[in-house]
Amino acid sequence: MLRLFRHYVPSTLLVLIAADAAVIVAAVGLSTQVSGWIGQGGLWPKTAILAGILLLMLYFADLYDVRLQLGRRELAARLVLALSGGAIMIAAVGFAVPPLRFGRFAFVQIFGFLSAGLLLWRTAWLGIHSNERLRKRVLVLGVSRAAEGIVSLQTSGARPFTVLGFLDDDPAAHEALPPGYELLGKGKDLLNLVEELEPDLVVTALRDMRGSFPADDLLKCRLKGIQVEDWPNFFEKQTGKILIRDLRPSWLVFSDGFVKTRLTQTLKRAVDVMISVVGLVVSTPLMILIAGAVKLDSRGPALFRQQRVGQNGRIFVLNKFRSMCADAERTSGPVWASRGDARVTRVGRFLRRTRLDELPQLVNILIGDMSFIGPRPERPEFVQLLQRRIPFYMERLSVKPGLTGWAQVRHHYAASPEDALEKLQYDLYYIKNLSMFLDLLILLATIQVVLFGRGAR
Repeated sequence: MLRLFRHYVPSTLLVLIAADAAVIVAAVGLSTQVSGWIGQGGLWPKTAILAGILLLMLYFADLYDVRLQLGRRELAARLVLALSGGAIMIAAVGFAVPPLRFGRFAFVQIFGFLSAGLLLWRTAWLGIHSNERLRKRVLVLGVSRAAEGIVSLQTSGARPFTVLGFLDDDPAAHEALPPGYELLGKGKDLLNLVEELEPDLVVTALRDMRGSFPADDLLKCRLKGIQVEDWPNFFEKQTGKILIRDLRPSWLVFSDGFVKTRLTQTLKRAVDVMISVVGLVVSTPLMILIAGAVKLDSRGPALFRQQRVGQNGRIFVLNKFRSMCADAERTSGPVWASRGDARVTRVGRFLRRTRLDELPQLVNILIGDMSFIGPRPERPEFVQLLQRRIPFYMERLSVKPGLTGWAQVRHHYAASPEDALEKLQYDLYYIKNLSMFLDLLILLATIQVVLFGRGAR
């Protein structure tokens, strides 16, 4: 796992991107050797545009989701969709900018080589990636509530790994072991087990660090080249979330992150203003049509305005297109939206699925109430409830709320305190690792969410 601009990126993801880019460049190079002419204009600008568009299409086809288990047929189908979409976009770019246009014969050749090259390389990768011997071997020190979480992350985390077993001094540790796993020994057996099992990583998940923490033995493991990580750090890298349950405040205090430089804040505000201005200019005709559709579909105002909690607890008024019937909470009071909510209108259901109901929030971004990217703003009533139930909940108010965010693209719509807890873990990860690079990743993921209507209620 590598850290780029404070964001954890699986090394396997970088391998995939680099290899795909190499196949794309090789396909162009092979075409120049075969046909000798690929059209007017420089070769490298055209190759760079081709690679950028195709890598983006592969991303939208979920071919960079390292957690996704694909079969050969599904892989081939996703590659066909990505290459078809890429071919259309590249042809459109060439039509608009002739110097970036490929010759017809070269265009067909390149995509023929690409189809064969990407299919062969990605099929080989499926075999390599599924090889158990290439997974990280993990030894866990401590049997606590984290044990089941560690085991479940073996296949669902950012990088697959294999749990070799557990160590714990507690006589009752046997009863807390996940099914199918055994207690290999006590803390004093750590070095012997390291010699025998040769793990790549030791994860410490002890209930109580005081008195039973084998610091000297763990130091010797580090000197042998074996990684040592505590459970919260391991969880963060594998999930892109901050562990909330049982998290010690000292971990937040001393962990790397929570850096808000003046340059980052200035750039973020400049990007917010630019996006909101351009977005309002481009979307104004669409918003007029949406307002009319909302009015025709049900009685009541086109806009829905509601108090939300912003940065540092400041209350502001959020603007949305109304997607529910008027006075939806007149009898029930404030309640979360739920799947198949009967209060949602016909037009509102479409607006929620496509996220078009959020467009008026561009005004909130322009005037500084919100940022384009950040934790979603919550209602004051829910904030009061959640801060009593969820530890560290108010820490999410340390940054401006956003139109989209890390929690929005990684988790579905919050409809309960349990969902709010899950989303808080993503929000804290974003606040801890805030950077323009992470904002760019969230922007790309948001486009994917909007295109495929994921997570809406």
